[in-house]
Formats: sequence, structure tokens, C-alpha cells
Amino acid sequence: MDTLLQNFNDVWTLSLLLAACIALPSGIIQGYAGFGGALFAVPLFAMLFDPVTAFSIVIILMLTGQLQIFSKAVRKADWKEVAPVAGPSVVTMSLGILFLVSADPSFIRRGMGVFILLITVFMMFGYKYAGKRRILVGVATGSVAGGITGSFGVPAFPLSVTYFHNSESAPDIIRANVLAALCSTLTVSIVGLALQGVYEAAILLRAALVCPIFTSGIYVGQYLFRVAPADWFRKVTYAVLICTALILLLT
Repeated sequence: MDTLLQNFNDVWTLSLLLAACIALPSGIIQGYAGFGGALFAVPLFAMLFDPVTAFSIVIILMLTGQLQIFSKAVRKADWKEVAPVAGPSVVTMSLGILFLVSADPSFIRRGMGVFILLITVFMMFGYKYAGKRRILVGVATGSVAGGITGSFGVPAFPLSVTYFHNSESAPDIIRANVLAALCSTLTVSIVGLALQGVYEAAILLRAALVCPIFTSGIYVGQYLFRVAPADWFRKVTYAVLICTALILLLT
């Protein structure tokens, strides 16, 4: 009991309060757009803590905050489409995590800035893959996305989404495929970081304290999706992501 109270006193800081403030809009973005919440939270958390701590907390928020959705998607997904992307992503992400936990944090922060900027521009232009759905394309997409995510803690899942959306499957199957692949990515990330000894008591406690706020934000975002203009919301989100990336690059 004394140890738990000591851990609580250690993590109850201004940084945690700011992280809680970040978690709410991050959850709103995730609930509204279905993606982008982690892309928003990770760099800001990295400024408060360090890149590894930031990534390790956010992926717990992402997995637990959407657990009910993920469980349904995993059962419904067409794994013949998911596997060529998720499989290679698991491999490159696991290798990338080895780099993430050992590299200089300042280098990782700047790398985060570069990749967040590139991925945001990628989303802004709304690129859609229109080529044939060859297995090698899925393998390449998953490998690149997993490598970026694991090495720099930057959720590069929007790259994989473009591949899944170029499908003749029904929209609900496409959505299930996207969510199933994301669930796989998050699970492997958590296991990989746990094997590296990242998940100390303080990090787990931070995640537990912030998670309800992030989850609440998801519900708010889902409500706003029904009442707020999508174009306006996207523009604000992109602007915030670009500003965050530039701050990481310049600090």
C-alpha cells in the first residue's frame, strides 16, 4: 500500500495534469475521425515526458479506449486482407522498438517531428492507392508503417488505411479490416515495450489515470461527428498536427 501511494505521489505532477488535458482532445479526434488521436497525443506527451514514455502510454490509451470496438472488428475482419499488412508490420515494428528504446531522445523527438509532418501532409492531400491489390503492396505498406511506428513512436497507420480502402469489400468489412490491423499493431507494440522492460509502475499508473479522460473524449468525438462539419474539424486537426511537428523540429 505504501509503495502504491509513493508511486501515486511520484506521478501526480504538473506533467500528468497537462497530459490529462491533452488526452481529452486526442480522444475527441480519435472518436470523430476514427484515426489521428495517437498522432496528436504522442508528440505532446513526448514534450512532457520522453518519447518512449509517451509512446508507451498512448498505445495503452488507444487499445483500452476502443477495446469493445476492436473485439467486434477482430471477429468480423477478413484476415486474408489483413495479414499481408499486419504480419510485416509486426516484424518491422518489433525491430523498430529496439531502436526506439536505445536511441537518443532528442533525435527521436526530431524524427517524430519529421514523420508527423510527412504523414499529416499525406492525409491533407487525401492520397488513395488506386493500383492493384497485390500482396507485395500490402507487405511493403505494412513494413513501412510498422517501421516508422516502432522506430520513432509515430503512429503511421494512415499509410495502411489507404491500402485497405482500395478494396471491393463491403464498407463494414473494410472498417473491420482497418480496426483489426490497428488492434494487432497496438498489441504487438505493448508486448514489445513490455519485453524491453519499459512498463514500470509509474508509467502504468499514468496510463490508468489518463485513460478515462481519453475514453470520454472518444465518446464526445463520436457525438460531434453527427453534428459538426467534417471539413472544419479536419482543417483544425491538420493545423494542430503541423504546429506540433514544427515545435518538435525546432526545440
